[in-house]
Amino acid sequence: MAEFQQLVADLKVAVEHARKEGVSLAGEKQGMFKDFTAQRREQLRRAVQTALAAVTKAATGVLHGKAAGLVQQLQITQDTSKMDAFADELLELVVADESGQQRVFSIKKPRVPWEIHDDIAADLNEVNRCMEAQCYRSAVILCGRILETALHRKYYEVTKNDLLEKSPGIGLGNLVAKLAEQNVALDPALGNQIHLINQVRVHSVHQKNDAFRPSQAQAQAIVLYTTDVLEKIFS
Repeated sequence: MAEFQQLVADLKVAVEHARKEGVSLAGEKQGMFKDFTAQRREQLRRAVQTALAAVTKAATGVLHGKAAGLVQQLQITQDTSKMDAFADELLELVVADESGQQRVFSIKKPRVPWEIHDDIAADLNEVNRCMEAQCYRSAVILCGRILETALHRKYYEVTKNDLLEKSPGIGLGNLVAKLAEQNVALDPALGNQIHLINQVRVHSVHQKNDAFRPSQAQAQAIVLYTTDVLEKIFS
């Protein structure tokens, strides 16, 4: 059920982006795709359709009763507010896994720009699998990648300059400094988290006498902090 919950969370993100842009899930009129805005609206609509198709496929033959009925309601409605409410109710029904036990750790999906949504979602899904498999070093390293993706996007939104093209190996610390030059307010604790992430990276790449192994608590803290940073900088 963990993967299904993630699919429903992905759907909620897609619906939220579509709702904010006032996208009609019924589709736009013919001849409305000549400008960038119209094309973007169509991309957002299709993102909802894709996410909904994934939820429907995963639910087929698995969910029954009220949960199955909610999936049907998601397929029928074209109201983004209702779709979001149905998705919330569905998540509550499937919060327990197949054994009936509550999940020990759950990653919140923050709202991020649609341009980086798929990359962030894929990385967060992988982080979740790493945490469940107790691969905490891998989870922390992935958090570094997520932060880099988000900070690069934020810098582009502010300056319209793509540092990935001009300085692809700039690093997290320098990215934060660049954003500070643009008066972008970031959590003061971000530097401490970056230091820990880089510590794991360095020990992973270079031969050391004692490998750095973050604890479960350290990894959980970094994951939660990473999603919180994303939520704040794109709010």
